[in-house]
Amino acid sequence: MKRLLGQIKYGKWWQVRMMGADPSLLEWKERVQAVVDSTAGHVSFMMEDECGRQLQIDADTQKKAASLIKIPILMAAFKQVEAGRLNIYDRYSIDKENRVGGAGVSQFLDGGTSFTLRDLLTLMIVVSDNTATNKVIDIIGLSAVAEFCAEQGLKSTRLERKMMDFKAATAGLENKTSAQDMVACLKLLHTEDSKRAVFSDMSRQTMLCILGGQQLLDKLPFYMDLDSLKIANKTGELAGVEHDCGIITFGGKKLTVAVLVDDLLVNYSGKRAIQEIGKLVEEYIKGIKSF
Repeated sequence: MKRLLGQIKYGKWWQVRMMGADPSLLEWKERVQAVVDSTAGHVSFMMEDECGRQLQIDADTQKKAASLIKIPILMAAFKQVEAGRLNIYDRYSIDKENRVGGAGVSQFLDGGTSFTLRDLLTLMIVVSDNTATNKVIDIIGLSAVAEFCAEQGLKSTRLERKMMDFKAATAGLENKTSAQDMVACLKLLHTEDSKRAVFSDMSRQTMLCILGGQQLLDKLPFYMDLDSLKIANKTGELAGVEHDCGIITFGGKKLTVAVLVDDLLVNYSGKRAIQEIGKLVEEYIKGIKSF
């Protein structure tokens, strides 16, 4: 019988849901806790494996989303495509005045370059392109993202401004999410039951392909052996903020994980924590014990 087991330890709220009392999961939890305790910032964490076992720490805490907000933007765009409102192969250009700095490459390309919607979505994810992201927001609208989040019960996720919009940020508008919401989003991509699936198989596979092409591999995948397992992930960072979330597959095993860290004085501390947790996630999915 599935039961809910909660603990308060080291001032953190841990929640473990499993079939029976799984000692290996509890031992693994302690190792994740050690990483969390050594991190000079606030860590939100959630992991769910293919059997439905979950491990959470402050997973519903709302944080600045940084570039994780690009995942619900991606999914809202595909909902528009599936509804027939957009064509994934329609082409768009980006005016010079609409180019922004930060991550991405489109800001450096020739002004006459045009992109399909799929190109823009791919750039938005694989190199976290801010200019491409803002163009996608122009195409689908803020309301489409809000509608998608409401439909999927993503209570902590909201898109309030474009990327690199410092004026809006100063006015108090901020994009937010939680580890719990990111895991919920990613789980939509491996729900194959047609009665429960939110997306068609083609859309799911396309989004997984895009996420699987991620070029920013310096967090969760940093210590992983990517020759033996696969990860489809999306990172995010701001000053004092480091995030990563993804779907990891190894043989027939699959798990979804999100690590969000904020309140950092030095970003490297948060990045290091995510790297260490990524290493533990690999050991968990492979059944390795390196205690």
